[in-house]
Amino acid sequence: MRNLAVALLFALPAALFGWACSLIVFAPPEPPFDWMSQMSVADHDALVAFIDHQYTIAAYAITWAIQLGYLAWLGLRWQAQKRAAGSTASPCRSLPSTNA
Repeated sequence: MRNLAVALLFALPAALFGWACSLIVFAPPEPPFDWMSQMSVADHDALVAFIDHQYTIAAYAITWAIQLGYLAWLGLRWQAQKRAAGSTASPCRSLPSTNA
């Protein structure tokens, strides 16, 4: 069960990063420089608002991907340290008490 949680912690940031990249790649193109001759101001504003929204969502998704990736890395480091501490038994615990 723990391995599944760690795998999800690694898969989720990768999926978020891929989704954010697809938002940027498949966003509509910026309007041309001479957009006033090709579209109305309302159409231009609607297009630019949609593009800005796509980039904002992509930025948040990348931020979450970085943070969850770091959390997964910390979890793996913590698990490795916990495993290393458990495998090396303290020699003081195995000795009998000499207090008489």
